[in-house]
Amino acid sequence: MPLAGVRILDFTRLGFGAQATLICGCLGADVVRVESTTRPDPVRVMPPFVPDPGDKAEGFGAATLANATSAPSPNRGGIFYKYNTGGKRSITVDARHPEGLALLRELVAASDVVTESFAAGTLERWGLGYEAQRAVRPDIVYVSMCGFGHEGPDTKHVTMGPTAQALTGLTFMVGLPGRPPAGWSFSYLDHVGGYLGAVAVLAGLLHRARTGQGQHIDVSQLEPATALSGALFLDAVVNGRSSRRPDFPAGNRRPASAPGNAYPAAGDDKWVVVSCRSDAQWRALVKAMGEPPWTGEARFATFSARQEHAEELDALIGQWTSTRDRYAVMDLLQEAGVPSGAVQDAADRLERDPQLKARGHFTTLGNDEVAPMPLEGLPARLGRTPAHTGGRLRRGPPLLGQDTDSILRELLGMSSGDVARLRAEGALS
Repeated sequence: MPLAGVRILDFTRLGFGAQATLICGCLGADVVRVESTTRPDPVRVMPPFVPDPGDKAEGFGAATLANATSAPSPNRGGIFYKYNTGGKRSITVDARHPEGLALLRELVAASDVVTESFAAGTLERWGLGYEAQRAVRPDIVYVSMCGFGHEGPDTKHVTMGPTAQALTGLTFMVGLPGRPPAGWSFSYLDHVGGYLGAVAVLAGLLHRARTGQGQHIDVSQLEPATALSGALFLDAVVNGRSSRRPDFPAGNRRPASAPGNAYPAAGDDKWVVVSCRSDAQWRALVKAMGEPPWTGEARFATFSARQEHAEELDALIGQWTSTRDRYAVMDLLQEAGVPSGAVQDAADRLERDPQLKARGHFTTLGNDEVAPMPLEGLPARLGRTPAHTGGRLRRGPPLLGQDTDSILRELLGMSSGDVARLRAEGALS
């Protein structure tokens, strides 16, 4: 596998950092999660929990103290499952215990990369900052990932995905006509930042292979948001134009598409997207719809006219799509050369998407507590060095502390007696 032989000592939590090490694990790295039994990763105890076969999971919830104390297990968090396949291993260590901290220093010395997603300065306060890491492993690649990064006036501020989203301007851009900014309900910056965190790991390893030198790479959640707002950002810089027009037209009203929207399809809450970016695509759409009389009216004769009368155009196209199956509309229009796609929910993607099935995107994996279930893989296919959702171990997410004994014996040469003593003294909790 591409990262075979690379070991990552992983202090990341939640989604941002764990997304980065998930990718590395799928590429074959040995990812050793450093965890705590007294302060488990919040996504381990955040609903929805993976249900037993035949049971129904509850909806999304928060990582509250009540959830943490009432969680059925620290091994059934659904979001934890999403972020922690890749063959990750789990060791529990109490960094506040002198011997626990000494163990972590030894594990740094046995690793190629250290990753963490704590608030800035946390590892420094533990005595495990970059200089301390270099003292035991001079060529270590240290990738820190937090909301504001480790430099600048906001470094000490605490942030989560939604608050970082607000600061980046993304919240300002999303909402309904005539309503205040709404933003997104989920932390998309965890995903974007996580992918860039994985790029940082790869860049650090490549630099070390070329020079023999390690480095500290500092990744924040704020800068990656530019990738999600590039066109609007450029519009503001070049044209001085705000993304929020009078009455704030809906975010799916894209100037480059007319028509361009999600339209109702046959069935309950079924939709299909159609997007025409040229006169040729418009003519193809008209032909595919059977050339209804209204398509020849002057208000739809040119691209600019269709933009001006977009709401009327949407209503008429919606009348045509509403009696047809969403996939049938997509196939008909794609065959005609018109960009179109059925709006799919999670069940559609998991159970009915032939493209994802053909690409083997989902891999069924479990662990000692949860029955095998379909899990997402790396969204790239490597012809000569295949990635795998289960990483080098070909297994699902680790149970909390599942690999503590084997890691200490394998990496640090400890005996079973040594491990038992450390556990009895509280260093492994």
